[in-house]
Amino acid sequence: MTQQVLNYKPAWGKACLSLLLFFFTFASEVLAQSSMTDSQIMEFVIKENDKGTPREEIFKKLIERGVSVDDIRRLRNQYERQQKNQNNMVGARDINGSRTIDRMRKNNGQTKRDDKADKNKNFQQRQTAGNKKRVNKDDMNEFHSLDMMFPDEQGYGKDKKKTKKKEVFGRNIFNNKYLTFESDMNVAIPQNYRLGPGDAVYIDIWGASEQSVTATVSPEGTITIDGCGPVNVNGLTVAQSNQRVKGVMGRHYAGSNIQLTVGQTKTISVNVMGEVKNPGTYTLSAFATVFHALYMAGGTNDIGTLRNIKVYRGGRLISTVDIYDYILNGNLKGNVTLASDDVIAVDAYDCLVDITGKVKRPMVYEMKSNESLATLLKYAGGFAGDAYEDVVHVVRKKGGRFSVYSLDEYSRADFHMCDGDSVAVDSTLN
Repeated sequence: MTQQVLNYKPAWGKACLSLLLFFFTFASEVLAQSSMTDSQIMEFVIKENDKGTPREEIFKKLIERGVSVDDIRRLRNQYERQQKNQNNMVGARDINGSRTIDRMRKNNGQTKRDDKADKNKNFQQRQTAGNKKRVNKDDMNEFHSLDMMFPDEQGYGKDKKKTKKKEVFGRNIFNNKYLTFESDMNVAIPQNYRLGPGDAVYIDIWGASEQSVTATVSPEGTITIDGCGPVNVNGLTVAQSNQRVKGVMGRHYAGSNIQLTVGQTKTISVNVMGEVKNPGTYTLSAFATVFHALYMAGGTNDIGTLRNIKVYRGGRLISTVDIYDYILNGNLKGNVTLASDDVIAVDAYDCLVDITGKVKRPMVYEMKSNESLATLLKYAGGFAGDAYEDVVHVVRKKGGRFSVYSLDEYSRADFHMCDGDSVAVDSTLN
């Protein structure tokens, strides 16, 4: 839906509108072609009104200067649209108390679903829906006694504590509600940003004529400007759109400066597929990046990779993301700004290695197939202060064989890790 707002000088008020309405009711035919611009007409009306000139006299002077009834009707309609649109917009107020348009952008993408809240809500609904059969205290006691008599297949009763699952380094980064990776919407629009349906644009004109046009790019990719018709800006960058608008409007506003800026941006639809917690299609802001899309999808699941996330556009691979490079080095390489219909594919991990003992951060780490034990020690923060650094032990179960390696500092850089390896760093003995 295309919308246009014309903001003339602040002196234009209700008196100006009433003057136009007065002229329109007194005129009955078009007498001449106007030789005055819109701003010149309004400046003349305001100037004569301030002098106290009667409205009939102002009307006669305009007619003598070649202003037609069509000109007055057009200006009146534009002013009425301006008043209507501004009344519907919530914005700041200027020093005179009149409402102004708020040009600040807002994040218009969907918000992340709270899985825990959804589960609690569904549980409450199940508890309250229908007549539920109640379990009495004796039945419950009998149930627990049977549970103790028949332990589960691991040999543990269900009331015993389960072994805590080891956390994989970096996997919870997209589950932190304080780390959403939302883009700042109110930054300067990149000159390579491409306009599309849903983008709001402002066209400011100053100099010989002064006005402001607000429009929204239609589904066909056009903006409509009074007196100039539709202008196609779909797929054009901001710089290219500026040149096209200047070329179209320059003929009507000779001697004026014309500049197009972008207001509220469109939304895009992005597909996050593969080994993530909530795969699907997400509606995001036009500034959204790969990290924000992964956050919306809940991050990777138990077998999803953090080291080789791929981004496809039009069936072509455009980026590969390594989350460890960001966590450990602050490198945002690969975290590209997304476009509509991009696909983010998360494959299964290649290699998980558990390191224990005297390192600063003993955890499970995801390794690439070509990474060595020396790299793993760097991921773990290096040796702790009381570590025995001369020898590091690696336990490997592969190909039906159980192997133990003892590696000194000279062989660690050439020893590549395999999935399921366990690394142990001993402490220094007294």
